[in-house]
Amino acid sequence: MHNDRSTSELISQSLSGDLSADQQTAVDQELETNQQSRHFAKISRMIQDSLSDVARRSVAGDDGIAPGLSQASKTRMKQSLQREQSRLSHSALRATVTSGAITQSTDGGSRGTSAGVRDSPEQRRMASRFTLVKKIGEGGLGSVWLARDEMAKRTVALKEMNPEAAEFPRAWERFHREAEITAHLEHPNIVPLYQFGSDSQSGQPFYAMRFVGKRTLVDAIEEYHDRRKAGEDVAMDLHRVLTAFIGVCQAIAYAHSRGVIHRDLKPENVALDNFGQVVVLDWGLAKISDEYESESLLSGNSVTSDSAVGKTLAGEVIGTPLYMAPEQAAGNSEDVDRRTDVYGLGAILFAMLTGSALHQKTSGEEEHSIPIAELLQKIATRPSPRPRDVASEIPADLEAICVTATQFKAHARYQTATEVSDAVQRWMAGRSERRQNYANSRSEGRELRTSMMSSVRDLERNVRFMSSLPPIQGIVDVLAGREGDEMAIWRERLGVIFRGLLATNCDFCSVSFARVKDGQFQELIRIERQASDISNVRSIPASRLSSGPLTDCMTQALDSNPDEVHVALSSECPDERSNRNPNRLAAGVPVFDAVTEELFGFVLIEADLDRLIENQLRDRFQATSRLFVLDNDCRILLQMNRDGGRVRENDGKSISSITECWSEILDPLKKRGEFIDDQDHAVYATRIDLVPGRYSLALALCLGDK
Repeated sequence: MHNDRSTSELISQSLSGDLSADQQTAVDQELETNQQSRHFAKISRMIQDSLSDVARRSVAGDDGIAPGLSQASKTRMKQSLQREQSRLSHSALRATVTSGAITQSTDGGSRGTSAGVRDSPEQRRMASRFTLVKKIGEGGLGSVWLARDEMAKRTVALKEMNPEAAEFPRAWERFHREAEITAHLEHPNIVPLYQFGSDSQSGQPFYAMRFVGKRTLVDAIEEYHDRRKAGEDVAMDLHRVLTAFIGVCQAIAYAHSRGVIHRDLKPENVALDNFGQVVVLDWGLAKISDEYESESLLSGNSVTSDSAVGKTLAGEVIGTPLYMAPEQAAGNSEDVDRRTDVYGLGAILFAMLTGSALHQKTSGEEEHSIPIAELLQKIATRPSPRPRDVASEIPADLEAICVTATQFKAHARYQTATEVSDAVQRWMAGRSERRQNYANSRSEGRELRTSMMSSVRDLERNVRFMSSLPPIQGIVDVLAGREGDEMAIWRERLGVIFRGLLATNCDFCSVSFARVKDGQFQELIRIERQASDISNVRSIPASRLSSGPLTDCMTQALDSNPDEVHVALSSECPDERSNRNPNRLAAGVPVFDAVTEELFGFVLIEADLDRLIENQLRDRFQATSRLFVLDNDCRILLQMNRDGGRVRENDGKSISSITECWSEILDPLKKRGEFIDDQDHAVYATRIDLVPGRYSLALALCLGDK
């Protein structure tokens, strides 16, 4: 330092930030070693702060400043202060602007315009390369115009500060900060900033950015839910909005990596075009995270920090209430961090899934809306709603993602926007695989239904054929006394035929011929398959043949006309042998004396229902976690796991005790014969009409945990 005068000048220049690096180093060394210089620097700072306060108060319209000046002088001073403030604020990013603005009149001519005059957009051109076309949005801080970039020959969106806001220094700081943050974030899903500067005549700042159109995520959400309510196939619509959501997550993840927290995430701030481009808008409420601000200040690469423009005041609420996180609603600015934006992402996902804002129910119905203070208090103290509370058909796994993102406590949420994006992408990838598995299961279920009904028709044809065999009538004739004692011959012949039937039909477990008299039945011949060895087919000796009162199954078979077959579960015709394995399908047909045409008895074939189903299921339903076969009363007849193994612990239980969703499935199953789960792809159910209009089985395939 050469002398006191040069020292004073350098200290004064340092307060304005006009020193070179070498000069600043010299000043710092002088202040460390010279107490007098330190006193001078302190006084200079106090004077500058006082003058800055006078300037701010003057710009804000405080008439107590410079009371001796005329109103015209005050106006000139205010305009000079605004221009100087703009120059100081934007010197690093100031755009090149032209002087002598030309205003385009509506009749095609031109005329001059003075500073501060604001005509309609058709009549004026900004003092730059941009021509304003029409206003497309307006807020408390600034207005957004559709503008024409005359130099690049393209359409842009131009945001300029409102005249009212320009009266307040903090508004200038906010506007400058919004532009600088937007310019700082270079990402495909964040609106790019083209130019930042100030009008050379009015001195008010503006910035130009890409024009992304007026379609937002709100429009896409409304279209999706309108189509869904109309009963249309909305699978692709859901895929599109979720893909857009992933783009938003990626933009926010990038912003977080640059130390920027958006703080106002909502569908209105997400622009969409017709070609899949997703752009996050409106960074006016963004905050620089504390840890990033500290790091960037040390490196000298920070955007305008919160420290530079003043921290958000304690208790100040920043954001949109209907999408706001609890810590925002409480005004806890110190608790606002990246997880606050994670909550905002969850709130957007909530709107996608339900068609309404996260806190819309909290705010009350339109005719009974609550005061904003009360709404904020509820958001700050109550858990967030769940999507299925609004729309029960929402996929459970997708709801779980939304619930995790919008947890009341920040530590319970996803910790980063990337985690939210990954979770949704995993769901979408799994949904594609799940949808294919579900389609395969539906196809297999329908094939099984067709095959089972075909097996029942085969059972009917076989029992009808067995009842018409000559040995049957031969036995009838012997017992009627029309032939000699040839019972043994006819029984042997009939037994050979019955054995052949069981040998060629492994699902059949027995076939019998019985006589009926005085409400009692007496088996005359019975061929059955051994339960422990299905390859062993044996004839039951006459001494072991069954007899007793007619069962309901037998009675209904006897009440049928010739060749009419009655089909039922063996539980309807219980006897000692059937009770050993109750899951049998019985088909009975009456037998009449061909001579007298009187009812003589019946032929009954029993099929092992479990074996019949298991044989049909072999090597099928590889994507199925569980398979249930139910009777008419929704009791479990058979349960199988993915590996084809049978689970016997639930036999005889009601399906409603195993799966809570059965009540939702039963009604469409009864009405349409099929239940299709379009949302979760978790359950497929079909009805198998063994006896149309009287007896059915239900087949339920569970791909998930429902």
